[in-house]
Amino acid sequence: MLSPRGSGWRAIAPDWDALFDLARAGVPFQTAVDRRYDRSGNPRILRRALREGRTVFFPQIHQVLPRLARLMVALRAALLGPAREECSFLFAVEGRGREGLGLHHDGDVDAFWLQLEGRRTVTIGPPVAPRTPLDLPDSLAARRGRGWRTFDLPPGSLFHLPPRTPHRVVCHGRSLAISLTWRRARSGRAAGLAAWDVVGGRAIAIPRPVRDRLWVQVPVVAGTVDPRRDDFKLCSVDGVSVGLPANLRRWATRLALMPSLRRADVPAVARDQLLRHGVLAPVDLPLAVRPERPRELDGWRFA
Repeated sequence: MLSPRGSGWRAIAPDWDALFDLARAGVPFQTAVDRRYDRSGNPRILRRALREGRTVFFPQIHQVLPRLARLMVALRAALLGPAREECSFLFAVEGRGREGLGLHHDGDVDAFWLQLEGRRTVTIGPPVAPRTPLDLPDSLAARRGRGWRTFDLPPGSLFHLPPRTPHRVVCHGRSLAISLTWRRARSGRAAGLAAWDVVGGRAIAIPRPVRDRLWVQVPVVAGTVDPRRDDFKLCSVDGVSVGLPANLRRWATRLALMPSLRRADVPAVARDQLLRHGVLAPVDLPLAVRPERPRELDGWRFA
């Protein structure tokens, strides 16, 4: 979906100045400093909180950021599998060397961090035992020893944090980053690969159409081949079902990653159908959505 040496990751989430627009649109956020939280989501406190060096985070931010939701779909389809509890957070810090969350672990979840702007200094240690409290004493990191290390995450870093890994984050300058977490599951239906949790609303800054590329607009899963009909169904969770010839199934499985494609690389027998059903379009997903019902966003329910 993204070239590891490209700059496409920069367009996954809005820039620093857009944070204030998201807050005014009713997107929930919280602030933290020294493990003290303000969960009001009052947009009038946002600038002051950032000036004071507080950690500001927007829970379940993928619900209003379609391109971030697309990245989550790609990680789910390529690495993690279906039926997992997915969470996303957009973290913003005007770094003053103050810790927001302190030393902690996130529980039995796999976490992926994407650094968008600035740098974060991260200290991690070896995984703790199951059922260890999430908040950890600072003395644990002070002892250091084997398995502890500190490093910086520069812009463009995609970092995986295994379950129950102790970590602390300190910013000494401006930092904008994404955190994505998945709870490990024993099993799940393949249809869960196509989950899509972006809310309804008005797109902000709709991208311009292009002639030579097509973007996957919704998550889809390729079904099994029907030997009698020599075809298969490409399905989404919102009811889209497109029948395609069996010899295209291997190609169609790539669409689960929601890539962008050269128009010339899309088989002609599939292109018209996928365009007509809205699976493909000659335009990228919008960067952000202004939600119609902001109070229904899941982020408001985060403790």
